[in-house]
Amino acid sequence: MHVLLPSTTELLIRNDIAQLAILSEAMERIGIEHGLAQKPLYELQVALDEMVSNVIKYAWPDGGAHEIRVRITVSSGQVTIVIVDDGTPFDPLDAPPPRSAPPGQRPRPGGLGIHLVKQFIDKIEHARIGGWNYLTLTKQCEVGVQHQ
Repeated sequence: MHVLLPSTTELLIRNDIAQLAILSEAMERIGIEHGLAQKPLYELQVALDEMVSNVIKYAWPDGGAHEIRVRITVSSGQVTIVIVDDGTPFDPLDAPPPRSAPPGQRPRPGGLGIHLVKQFIDKIEHARIGGWNYLTLTKQCEVGVQHQ
């Protein structure tokens, strides 16, 4: 059995929605380099995009320039993403499930992203350490398969 040594990519972006493209490109490159199948790669990209866009939109109510650190580690059988920010404390595990719309009405926008991430990711952990949010997303998936 071939054991894959962990491979880590570290990224530093500004709290600007346009910076999400950097993360998307990096995740795509990592997927190709490590032979992730299309479905888990897509789910990881959606989760990363959703969680970082939430940080950008909501972590700093007073605005200002901030940095977000993202670490993506690929190892045998899993991909782990750690998102670190110095914004407002927020644990996505505490987010309420999306509410359904009353009969005959359209659902209110928002609230679905975290729910979707919970469907795509196997393990979500949050810690607040020294004024920083550490959000860890872990997805079990085959590594080293043909990229389809």
